[in-house]
Amino acid sequence: MQQIYSYLYRNQLDIFTNYNQSWTQERYRKVYNRNTKIYRNVDNVLDFQARTGDEKAVNLGTASVVFNMVGRETQDLILQKDCTAVDASIGRFQLTITETEMRDIEQGSYDFSLVAETRTQVDSTTYEVTSNRALYLDDNFGAIGTIEVAGNVTGTVKPSLEITAFKEVNPAAVGDEDPKRFESGIIDGDPLINRAGSTHTFQYYLTNYTGEVKIQGSLDEGATPNNWSDLETVNHAENTGSYYTNITGKYNWLRLVHTPGSGGARATFVISQNINGEYSVGIREDGLGYSVGNVIVIPGDELGGENPSNDLTITVSSVDSQGRITAITTSGTSYSGVRTFVKSGEQRDLGTFDKLLYR
Repeated sequence: MQQIYSYLYRNQLDIFTNYNQSWTQERYRKVYNRNTKIYRNVDNVLDFQARTGDEKAVNLGTASVVFNMVGRETQDLILQKDCTAVDASIGRFQLTITETEMRDIEQGSYDFSLVAETRTQVDSTTYEVTSNRALYLDDNFGAIGTIEVAGNVTGTVKPSLEITAFKEVNPAAVGDEDPKRFESGIIDGDPLINRAGSTHTFQYYLTNYTGEVKIQGSLDEGATPNNWSDLETVNHAENTGSYYTNITGKYNWLRLVHTPGSGGARATFVISQNINGEYSVGIREDGLGYSVGNVIVIPGDELGGENPSNDLTITVSSVDSQGRITAITTSGTSYSGVRTFVKSGEQRDLGTFDKLLYR
């Protein structure tokens, strides 16, 4: 069985100074410090240990240790940041280069240095540097070190595919009976990479939208699939916000189809007349997206009479959580006769389907 080891230890570098002391050359001389390696997309913690020329920890007092990262070719200052004193009395300081700071630093090799500054506070937000000294990375007075910026340890996140334009499909033009719908462009399901357990995430944004959203998949070969299967269907009634759905499987192609006002968004009523000039109204399709107080007017000329004397006024008096009509009140004088009509209420504001993100 293969064994894989991982190690967690301090990324520590020794720094040398004659701060408040005389420099003493000893038989042992540290002629260089190792290169320092840091990584993008994570926080990097560096430990610095200040020592004298004879390898003893040194008290840096109230000095502030400043880290400077410089472009090797351009000498541009890439990052400047104060270190945090872990224990200044023994010269131990720590620096955290955050994930956010690493985002703006390209992969490659850079120079770095450390400076001990003595500061005088001017006010609560500003200070004056009264003296500064280089901290050496070896006892040959080398003040410039090398820091290597490596790539992302967790890989690069693939950006989502964003779709904001949807093709309008007139069902009559393609021989369908379905209502007018809008289709996204076809999305490559990457069948050579994905497998049966792969997850496809669809996240979409709505503004007061009423209608049906379908995720469809195709196993057709070639770039113009014709056979589509419904993988998931979600109905919305005056919804606003971000919604998502996950599809698991291996498909050659995927797409999203949304149909505004589908699923009975427009209410339908059964209207009967009687010889006394009265209307009797029943709810046949309860619709979607209605609110209490909505008024629906059926013109009299659609009910065998005249406008406006035979208009029928329907007022919504109760709805459920999805805006389906549960109760109504009516008023109006019917044309004399005994007939029954089936009429739809006016179309509601169906809102907008704003965009789709796919990953």
